[in-house]
Amino acid sequence: MNGLLFTAVAPLGPFALLLLMGVAFAETGFLAGFLLPADTVVVGAGVLVAAGALQLPMWLSLIGLACAAAAGGQLGYLVGRRLSRRLPQGRESRLVSPQRLAAAQSLFDRYGVRAILLSRFVPLARTLTPVLAGVAGMDRRRFLLHNVIGAGAWAAAMFGGGYWFGAMPAVSGHLDVILLCIAAASILPGLAMLLRTRVARAPSA
Repeated sequence: MNGLLFTAVAPLGPFALLLLMGVAFAETGFLAGFLLPADTVVVGAGVLVAAGALQLPMWLSLIGLACAAAAGGQLGYLVGRRLSRRLPQGRESRLVSPQRLAAAQSLFDRYGVRAILLSRFVPLARTLTPVLAGVAGMDRRRFLLHNVIGAGAWAAAMFGGGYWFGAMPAVSGHLDVILLCIAAASILPGLAMLLRTRVARAPSA
């Protein structure tokens, strides 16, 4: 089975890194983290690189992923800043209400730096925190600094952890099963959200 897997992913070559960067960017930049957390994708890529299925330079991959994740966070922050201009005019957003704005302002006033850094390791929080930081009016330079630090730490932990995990003989020998488990873990959050949405919309008896 491993031979078939290697044959399937090997042709991606350096384009795999662009795909991974796109996933890391979209999770926060386009709020795609509600459906597909980037963690499992990036960990799986680290496993594949360690096993030799993907020919990607380790350090280039880390830098590319960190830059893409940071860029996505910055876009989310800019979206939040734009939303914040609408709220005083009474134009509520589905994402941010005045009540959420007040809660976000309190959160960042109290935990500002830690909220940006720690949210990188919590899937849904990672998606929403940059937007809420922009809505709450967090200082641009302060957000930029800690967004970059958090993105770098996240890339090192996820991709580096997958690389270390994939280097284990027990993992490389059963790569197909390991990656199926990672793929299932990627899909489950999106399915759970769709299920909750359908239940919420279902008419009560």
